[in-house]
Amino acid sequence: MDVGQKVRVCRIRDRVAQDIIQKLGQVGQITGFKMTDGSGVGVIVTFDDRSSTWFFEDEIEVVG
Repeated sequence: MDVGQKVRVCRIRDRVAQDIIQKLGQVGQITGFKMTDGSGVGVIVTFDDRSSTWFFEDEIEVVG
């Protein structure tokens, strides 16, 4: 996965706030990466409404 790619949120692994749950199925663009708790790298995704949050790589899938 690279910065600029379009991705879809396909699942949410952990318990999160309702506004993040509403991103399930939405498409956004990768805008960066985040180190997680030492077990991997998170992907920062920005959506059309200009909101952004990070996801684990197995929670998103590349679109087209």
